[in-house]
Amino acid sequence: RLGIMYPEITAMQARAIFEAAVEVAADGVKVMPEVMIPLVAFESELEHQRRVVVETAEAVFAETGRRVDYLVGTMIELPRACLV
Repeated sequence: RLGIMYPEITAMQARAIFEAAVEVAADGVKVMPEVMIPLVAFESELEHQRRVVVETAEAVFAETGRRVDYLVGTMIELPRACLV
């Protein structure tokens, strides 16, 4: 929920994940980050946070010239999330 109010926090964390993934992939390690968005109650919250993660991943891939496959999902921590 903090990432919705301050998307730069989500972007910073996603950047760290993807920079590390690209770095170890360059060393020959097979990686597939799974980014899980916490405390989602509404579909719009997941869509917002997913967009931040995808945009950040694409920026890292463009900067490094390398790509890794990844997944974005949500943790089902709130009863409301079961209906999303």
